[in-house]
Amino acid sequence: MKERFPAAGLALAAPVVAGCTRQLALSYIGGQFMSVRPFADYVHDWETPALAAEVHRILASIGAPPIDDHGLFTFQKILYRRYFDYDARGQIILTCRCILESEGNEGAFAEPFVGAVYGVCSKQSFADRGLDLVAAFDQIPLQDIVKTMRGLDLFKESSIRHYLSMIVENKVRKILFPPQPEPPPKPSRRERIAADKRAAAAARNRNVERKMDLGRKLATLRDVMPNNRRFGAAVRKQFDLHDPLEVAEMARVARRYGDRPEIFRKVGWRVLVELASSATSEAKCREFEARIAAGECVNGAEVIRARTPIGVRRRGRFNLRAKIC
Repeated sequence: MKERFPAAGLALAAPVVAGCTRQLALSYIGGQFMSVRPFADYVHDWETPALAAEVHRILASIGAPPIDDHGLFTFQKILYRRYFDYDARGQIILTCRCILESEGNEGAFAEPFVGAVYGVCSKQSFADRGLDLVAAFDQIPLQDIVKTMRGLDLFKESSIRHYLSMIVENKVRKILFPPQPEPPPKPSRRERIAADKRAAAAARNRNVERKMDLGRKLATLRDVMPNNRRFGAAVRKQFDLHDPLEVAEMARVARRYGDRPEIFRKVGWRVLVELASSATSEAKCREFEARIAAGECVNGAEVIRARTPIGVRRRGRFNLRAKIC
């Protein structure tokens, strides 16, 4: 019996089949029904002795134990899909290894375990992990999971394989691709400003420490070498410093504040230079030093403004300037 129907008119075949005295199965290929056979005698295309024998050869090649009929049919179906450019043999071997080489799953070489594990192995992202995928099943007790599912009495026996495959895939994904921690929230503007200030203070302190250490060495060298010419040559040779003003500043600051970390660790280098300058009176130095030790903020410009300008007397009883009318 062979009936032809248009490719878009499949609904027209329903009355014909329903009108038969016997339930029939029709194979529809290329826009036409090619064959009709009774449902009672229906056999899937992959349920053939040739595919079964090939599955047995694959299992024997890896030393796998016997498998039940349902698991055998699953592997036969996988082999049948090779006609659709599918690596059937590799998928079967990977599925077997995930079950047989994992701890505690030796008794799971049957359905529904085979189908569930194959559902994971058939995904390229998992299969590409190779031995890592096999090792992941050490943490997945397949039989215990199915026992728990049946104990909950929430699943039909026919649906256990479907939901077991979902459970196994989720577990494998968490093992092979653990979720990454969420990135920390972006700091607020106030937090960014505070962080920038801390970074600037740390950089300032490192610069002061470096110059203070160099200033101590220069001061020590100056004490043993009072001759200016010899001292300058030694500084250029040992420290590669060519600016005499810079050398004098570092030595002067180190002499005054080199042993006072409570001062030089709280201000910048420019403040120390202005405080150690001969233009700043001793009284003003002590005043600023007390403020710095107390934690107040002092800058170089403030020290300069506090000095008495050279050649200008303070107002008072000795002010000789006359008002010109």
